[in-house]
Amino acid sequence: MGKFLDVYPSKMSISSTSVNNESLADVETASSSASGVAAKKVSTNAANREKWLKEGNTIPKCINVGCGKEIAIRHWSAQGDPSAKTECSRCSGARIKGKTVPGVTFHKKTYCENRDGSLGFVCPMDPARYSEFPSDIYHMDHLDGNHYNNVPENLKTFCSICHTRKGRESGDFNGFKESSRIHKA
Repeated sequence: MGKFLDVYPSKMSISSTSVNNESLADVETASSSASGVAAKKVSTNAANREKWLKEGNTIPKCINVGCGKEIAIRHWSAQGDPSAKTECSRCSGARIKGKTVPGVTFHKKTYCENRDGSLGFVCPMDPARYSEFPSDIYHMDHLDGNHYNNVPENLKTFCSICHTRKGRESGDFNGFKESSRIHKA
């Protein structure tokens, strides 16, 4: 099965060893000082996307019901693997700002889905106080640990405490597995 990809809609500047998500340009036009001829320079982001697709990898759709757009990429690893979000940029931005998107139902919850102990331990946070916490305390978790398996049945919302414990106990934090966002050099 192929992996996923999308272009994160921001600017990126590229160095030989790092990628800065603040300054990405899909295509830049550069002037060649040697020839004086304008040449098109494809950004590293666009090159990574093209290579990813040529390798037979796929681009999953946003997890939110009714959206259908491609997911957003946070950044690319040095090996050319994407660190993907579970949502497209439009849905993620709207959800974070507390807005809605017409015809779209957000998948991410505003509570920990382990409140019933579905992970084998009960969430230590008081469910009556979930609404007091900022939305970034809740994480989307790939239940099987595979970041390429971006389907609703595989994604649950856990508080950062439950997400961390689940990850440690299940081996999700293994940086050497194929789907890991932390890749060996």
